[in-house]
Amino acid sequence: MNPDFGYKHITGLIWLFALIIIALVVLLVIRKKYKLGEKFDKAVIKCTCALMWLGEIIKTFRMVNYDDYGPIGYYPLWMGPFHICSMALYAYIILGSKKNGKLSEWVKPFGYAVILIVTSILLVMPSAASILNGPEDWKFCFDNILPYQAWVYHGLIFFVPLYMVLSGFYRPKWSDIYKAAVVLLVCAAGAQALNYGFEGSNADFMTLRYGYGNPFAFLIEISPLLYIGVLAAIIISGTAVVIAATIGIRALVDKKKNKTVRIEE
Repeated sequence: MNPDFGYKHITGLIWLFALIIIALVVLLVIRKKYKLGEKFDKAVIKCTCALMWLGEIIKTFRMVNYDDYGPIGYYPLWMGPFHICSMALYAYIILGSKKNGKLSEWVKPFGYAVILIVTSILLVMPSAASILNGPEDWKFCFDNILPYQAWVYHGLIFFVPLYMVLSGFYRPKWSDIYKAAVVLLVCAAGAQALNYGFEGSNADFMTLRYGYGNPFAFLIEISPLLYIGVLAAIIISGTAVVIAATIGIRALVDKKKNKTVRIEE
C-alpha cells in the first residue's frame, strides 16, 4: 500500500464527499418539504446503520473465503468489529431505536463528536487505517472490493453525524463533552479487554495494545499508560472542539433566524 496522499486517496475523497453532500441535500429537502421529524431522522440513521452492517458482512465473507488474511475458512479476530470506527455500528443502532432513553442521550454526543473527529482523521490518514489497499486507482475489480467497502463504510460513518446536526436531531450542549468522553472511555475499556481476551490473535482493537498503524505507537515502549493517555487527550480535546464549534455555529444561526423573524413582524 502506498502511504502517500496520492491519486487514489484524492479521487476517493472527491467521489465520497460528493455522494455525502448529495445524500444530505436530498434527505434534508425531503424532510423540510414534507415536514418530517424525528421519526424520519431515526429511519435515516437505521438505514445507514443497516448499510454499514451489510458492508461488514461483505468484508467478513471476503476475508473468510479467500486466503489474504489467513487460511480459507479462518476469521481473523484482529479484524473484528471492535475498533473505534466500529463503535458506530452499535451507536447508530441505539440512536435509531424508537425509544429515547438515557442511554441514547449519552450515546448521541459520542455518535456525533467522537465518531466525527475519529473518522475525519481516518479519512485524512488512510495509510494508518489500512483502508486503501489494492490497486492504485478505483477500477472495479476483485482486489478493490475491500477498499470500496472500507471507503464507503467510513463515508457512511461520516454522513450520520452531519445529518444529525443539520437536521436538528441532535443539538449539542456543553455537558455533552463529558458524556462523550465517558462513553469513549467505556468503549476503550471494552476494546482493551478484548485485546487481552483474544490473546495470540494480534488483536489491537482501537490500536490500544500494539498501536498498529498509529503514529503515536512509539510511546508504548516508553509507557503504555502514557500512550493511552495521549490518545485519550487528543480525541477528547477534538471532541470538545467539535461540540464547542457546533454550539457556537448553532447560536449564530438561531440569532440570525430570530433577527429575521423580528424584522418580518
